[in-house]
Amino acid sequence: MKKIVLVEAGLLLLLAGVMTLLLLKTEPKDVSIEAVESAFMNECAFDQMEQAGDMRVKRAFSLNAADYDGYLYFTPNNTMSVDEFLVIKLQEDSQADAVLSAIDYRLATQKRNFDGYGVDQTDLLNNATILQDGNYIVFAVGDGAETWVNIVRKVWEQ
Repeated sequence: MKKIVLVEAGLLLLLAGVMTLLLLKTEPKDVSIEAVESAFMNECAFDQMEQAGDMRVKRAFSLNAADYDGYLYFTPNNTMSVDEFLVIKLQEDSQADAVLSAIDYRLATQKRNFDGYGVDQTDLLNNATILQDGNYIVFAVGDGAETWVNIVRKVWEQ
């Protein structure tokens, strides 16, 4: 009888721990894409990149920008660079799979494009960051990728 009580008590403690972790998990606040963009413009110098519009998002990812709550997309201004930075704010959770698939396809295409001659580019592509948190998806490739992702996280935490 004592063993059953101890097992039940242990399970209750485990359940309480899991519930606590779930409650403590913080998702990004519902910040606007404009807040993310503002942080980037203030903290980054994109000398080798340029901000891209709806047509570039469509061409690179086959995504219709109007389907989302907003996006921020920077592309290289040189054809030998693979630096890219995309932040998409989803309208609904069901959009995540399509965006993640589009990013995976873009990454695979870029790897194929630079395979065999772009050693530095291939290394950057192999170390790309893809992050989903709440209603945001982030894709970052480049020497500055870690910094860019950290800026997004800082905006989420404000």
